Amino acid sequence: MKLEWSESFKQDLPVDYIHFLGDNPTGVLLKNSSRWDKRTWNLMGKVALLKRWEMSGVGKAANYECLKLYTTVQEEAGMEFTAPSAHFHSVKLARVAKGFVIGEENGDYLYLDPECKFTVWAYYHDGGEVALLSKSFKELVRTQKPL
Repeated sequence: MKLEWSESFKQDLPVDYIHFLGDNPTGVLLKNSSRWDKRTWNLMGKVALLKRWEMSGVGKAANYECLKLYTTVQEEAGMEFTAPSAHFHSVKLARVAKGFVIGEENGDYLYLDPECKFTVWAYYHDGGEVALLSKSFKELVRTQKPL
């Protein structure tokens, strides 16, 4: 998987994802049909990804980097330094915080994990849990149907 520099996001991202953003400037709905996560994700376009917002008492972040706010809350609430995962024993909160958010659904986030070859994960905000959904962005969009 080749990576391409993205000036807007100041980091390397998978080429397939950069092309997706170019082809879908306003985003797209994507029906996920994995056996444990059957939902429709709103994959954000570039403008939505860059939109900044504030979490009261925690800080400000753009949508694509908002997991750092959620993991800060988890740490401040005394939760473990790892997020429980159905597919691994645990994932370090510092790793989750570096996730590049690409979509959302009902307060949960779909993100790329730069520390794990840009695999696609879901972050469930209610419990701070994470789940691996796909080995790559390319696989995610190839196996799912944009609406």
